[in-house]
Amino acid sequence: MATELDHIVVGTKDLVSGAAWIEDMLGVPAQGSGEHATMGTHNRLWSLGSSYLELIAINPDAPAPSRPRWFGLDDPDIQDSLASGPRLLNWAVRVDDLESIVKDCPVNLGTIHTLSRGDFAWKAAVREDGALIHQGHVPLVIEWQTAHPASKMADQGLSLVRLKAHRSEKTGVIKALECIGAEGLIKIEEGSVTAGIMAEITTDDGNISLVG
Repeated sequence: MATELDHIVVGTKDLVSGAAWIEDMLGVPAQGSGEHATMGTHNRLWSLGSSYLELIAINPDAPAPSRPRWFGLDDPDIQDSLASGPRLLNWAVRVDDLESIVKDCPVNLGTIHTLSRGDFAWKAAVREDGALIHQGHVPLVIEWQTAHPASKMADQGLSLVRLKAHRSEKTGVIKALECIGAEGLIKIEEGSVTAGIMAEITTDDGNISLVG
């Protein structure tokens, strides 16, 4: 299987208010939700066809995990940015040989963890410090052990038009993406002093952009 876009990840300080914000942006309600016990987080999902949008937050009702949470959610700078509202943090791809990619990648993708949420189970390479890799421009890499969540979701009329990032230097990111096989899934632009990421989504009311 070729590397495929799995989902995009939007962080929020509070899941309820963040979901209301996303629903207003997309014009449709979330289709699924769940908890990640290992990471102390919970989420809401929206279908993007063969992929999906994940809204994720620290779960205040879950015990604190023994390790830093993923997507940099424990990072004070990211927490400060989420205090102003939801933002695009990262994206994820799915592969069929996660171990080989983690072994061969020139960038530290993290340690392979076996994770679950409800009936879904997968393996993912997660940094032990929980940090985003290159400001989230390098994706979370997943190998599914069960059916993909998108296969269980109804079409909501949403689709991802493009994923784009800009940064002052792109060589390290490009090398990582090539190793993962994901270089064709995101456009990396060079020249900006401040790194950023953007996802453009088609909705019934026109295109909207989520930025980070």
